[in-house]
Amino acid sequence: MQTTKSYILSYLSKQWFRYVLGLVLVFAATYFTASIPRLLGVAIDYLGEPAKASVILRAAWNIGIAAFLAFALRFVWRFLIFGFTRGAETFIRARIFEHLESLSADFYIKFNTGDIITRAISDVMAIRRMFGFGFVAVLDAATIFIISGISMFAAAGVGMSLVALLPAPFLMFFIMRIRRKLRRRQYEIREASSNLASKVQENITGIRVIKTYAQENSETRNFMDLSRIRWDKEMALVRLSASISPLIQIAFALVFAIFIIFGSRMVAAGTMSVGDFTAFNGYIVLMAMPIANIGRVVEVWQTGFSSVDRMDEIFKFRPSVTDDFAEEGTSVTNGAIAFTGLNFAYPIIAEPATDADFAPPPPVLRDISFSIAAGETIAITGPIGSGKTTLANIFLRQWKIPQGMINVDGNDINSIPVKTLRKSIGYVPQDSLLFSETIMDNIRFYDTSITDEDVFAAAKAVSIHDNIMAFPEGYNTIVGERGMTLSGGQKQRVSIARALVRKPKILLLDDCLSAVDAETEHAIISGLRQYMDNATGIIITHRVAAAALADRILVLNESGQIAELGTYTELMAKKGDFYKLVQLQSGE
Repeated sequence: MQTTKSYILSYLSKQWFRYVLGLVLVFAATYFTASIPRLLGVAIDYLGEPAKASVILRAAWNIGIAAFLAFALRFVWRFLIFGFTRGAETFIRARIFEHLESLSADFYIKFNTGDIITRAISDVMAIRRMFGFGFVAVLDAATIFIISGISMFAAAGVGMSLVALLPAPFLMFFIMRIRRKLRRRQYEIREASSNLASKVQENITGIRVIKTYAQENSETRNFMDLSRIRWDKEMALVRLSASISPLIQIAFALVFAIFIIFGSRMVAAGTMSVGDFTAFNGYIVLMAMPIANIGRVVEVWQTGFSSVDRMDEIFKFRPSVTDDFAEEGTSVTNGAIAFTGLNFAYPIIAEPATDADFAPPPPVLRDISFSIAAGETIAITGPIGSGKTTLANIFLRQWKIPQGMINVDGNDINSIPVKTLRKSIGYVPQDSLLFSETIMDNIRFYDTSITDEDVFAAAKAVSIHDNIMAFPEGYNTIVGERGMTLSGGQKQRVSIARALVRKPKILLLDDCLSAVDAETEHAIISGLRQYMDNATGIIITHRVAAAALADRILVLNESGQIAELGTYTELMAKKGDFYKLVQLQSGE
């Protein structure tokens, strides 16, 4: 199983030289920065000696050169390291998007859209900061400590140097004690951010419904409640981390005060020069700077670790629908379909709290057995909740099913590679989803092998061509998010044209003509039969007028079983469930 760590290592294995070179330059830049107090001390020691003016001038030049090199190297390492981390961020985000595209329907029931977006954007950014600022800050602090410690020993001896470094182990112990709490707080903040993002996404998507029911104030209050929860989580982290930097500053301020007292006595006694005194103070200040940032560094690292955990929660999911039983070369040739004893119940997504709470989900479909000849069109109807859409999703292999229950052209559906199967099916769902592109791009769907003439022919088959040409921009009209600029019927017909233009072997329409009138529906289905030639058709519908145009009609009952199957004439003569449905819709 791939994890966030394995992806980072994979990227590092290809770009390691850039990152390692950047870290080396961090060390070099910090070295030159840390050499400035020592050079300044040398210059100060010779201020009272005119004969040593050349030494002072050379120290000044060295300080200038050290400062320039520190600046130049800092520029280069920032370019190398932050370029590496930005590339790693892009790489990991591409891998998680790739993984999300591979997952089955059960995953998207467990995780909502806002949560997924937060993980794919904010959490990946947190991981990038961990390997950028977080790692560099640690290396910078370590380098300063090493160089400053060596210089302090040379300037003031072991005793004063140990006093100056004394706070470091205690501070590190304190930070190690609270790091787990910091990580937990960061995880809670990420979860609260996900809930907030989900709320925004749901409200933007459903803004028309919200406005229709005048629920703007209520939804704003709900949003503020979620925002308040996130604020509470943020403040819990602030209360925990706010003490780190002040504690560090107080500790080094005490060290600084102690050295001012004892260092001045050493200068007066002649055991330390004024230059060494100045350099020692400079190193205390130099050490205090990265130590003062340690609170932020710890927060970045713990945020990164919590984000890695959240990312791994997604990476650990595997698609439930796989090609484990697929046979190379198996494809859909004619479109003959056979269902044999199909039973299906949706899997349990949330684990029960106890064994006593476990209850197997009820079947949605029971003992479904029927066949569709190649080139035949069958209509599937029945009451709401009878399993019509579930049957379509199973045939599309959105859900895992045992072998032997569905065959296509004599082959078990599990033996056909998933992509091969789906490319052979022209599917139009109930929710006619369009993308924020032109009508042409929505129908062609970025398939460059489809010509403009193919698009026009498919649009004419579903009686939408004239409507499109009436727009000022024609097929270049931008439909807006989810096709908001089109009417419901226009969106449905564009979606059907998108399925038709690929000339699939099987056409599956899931109640996708609900927004057109009966006359247009009749024209569309008639056009489909002419356009699709010998393709197999499955039309899921509630309307008997559409069902009557099919070769045969299958009626499901409320229990998900086949109630009736036959031609329109046969079912009307039988005077069963379909006959009652016709009577109901005709008002008789």
